[in-house]
Amino acid sequence: MARMIGINGSFLSEADKNEIAVTAQQLGFSCQFFNGTIPVAAIEQCEVLFGSFPVDLLKQAKALKWLQCSFAGVDKIKDSGLFAKDEVLLTNAAGAYGLTISEHMICVLLMLMRRMPEYMEMMKNREWRQAGNVKSIYGSCITIVGMGDIGSNFGQRVKAMGAKVRGVRRTVKEKPQWADEVYTVEDLDKAIAGADVVALCLPSTQDTQFIINKERLQKMQEGTILINVGRGSAIDQEALYDALCNGPLGGAAIDVTVPEPLPTDHPLWQAKNLILTPHISGNMSLPKTCENVLQIFLENLKRYAKKDELTHLVNKKLGY
Repeated sequence: MARMIGINGSFLSEADKNEIAVTAQQLGFSCQFFNGTIPVAAIEQCEVLFGSFPVDLLKQAKALKWLQCSFAGVDKIKDSGLFAKDEVLLTNAAGAYGLTISEHMICVLLMLMRRMPEYMEMMKNREWRQAGNVKSIYGSCITIVGMGDIGSNFGQRVKAMGAKVRGVRRTVKEKPQWADEVYTVEDLDKAIAGADVVALCLPSTQDTQFIINKERLQKMQEGTILINVGRGSAIDQEALYDALCNGPLGGAAIDVTVPEPLPTDHPLWQAKNLILTPHISGNMSLPKTCENVLQIFLENLKRYAKKDELTHLVNKKLGY
């Protein structure tokens, strides 16, 4: 009897599903593709799951040995207690999103530097005037907090555009070519001092909660632009609102909030010089991202079948 793989991914094309089915059959597995509705009786039989699954269903997957997520951040499912068995392997899709998220970051950064929010407001009011001086990535000092796939992709791009780049990471490692300086989290205040841009590319862990608080926001130089594409919990949102309206921030681009969706009456909707997007910088709207996620799963499935170590394994205690 073939071992069962359960797949739930609306981003998969028919060609993708066929590739999964053929590869699975060659490796001794059979597939069940779910389309939104996931029967408990079906998930109970799955040895492997690929895609995105409701948290409350994971406990029902009694035969589950490996869950391959289609996303990078696993903060909502990293707790072993969510699974029927503690030893379930958890892998993510880190590395699949660096391209699309870093291009989003470049987009919103240039919009703020070139004062596009102001010009869009003028367009609504049919005004024809100049907003004033603009800024450039060239010559700017950009601090990237989180030097994983997303931070590295962004760092490479802004470095190529002429920025001085500082990187911040949890542990001491060799400095990558795109970084002019590297700091550990303990020296975060030094890393953000004098920076024109601070970009957060962090997972959600106990150590990253409110890593940008009121005190750190007030230490930023006048006119600093803040970008967050990691998790909303990294920023004190009340302090962010104050820093945008009353200084020192010159602007912010926030793709993640707490909670999500952000309530319609939340003050951030009215914040000055803020680009607020609904967690879309790293979704499946770019075909290349879908391709990346699929290939991570197929490579890991081959490894799993041969009992080799999987790539993208998540340390459940660390959360990434």
